[in-house]
Amino acid sequence: MTVDPRASRVAVVADSLFLARLQELRDGGYGVIQLPPASLDREVAREWIAEAADQVAEYRRTGYWVGLVGDGAWSDELAAAGLATLPALGDG
Repeated sequence: MTVDPRASRVAVVADSLFLARLQELRDGGYGVIQLPPASLDREVAREWIAEAADQVAEYRRTGYWVGLVGDGAWSDELAAAGLATLPALGDG
């Protein structure tokens, strides 16, 4: 059985920073959850963020460390979903 190097850390990443930070996060052993693009319809983005929040809750429940690589987009929606309180991961 192989051990997944992402088995203990996950980064929730703003869409605008996703491509620029992906290799760094992979190299650091992080799994990633991508946030919606800023141009997305607000209602669809809320649903996307709610799904991401459900994933984060499950990861945290099972002992994963989860951090945020944010850019300020969707700040109200992230706060409503409880994701704005995640620790910042690096400088986005």
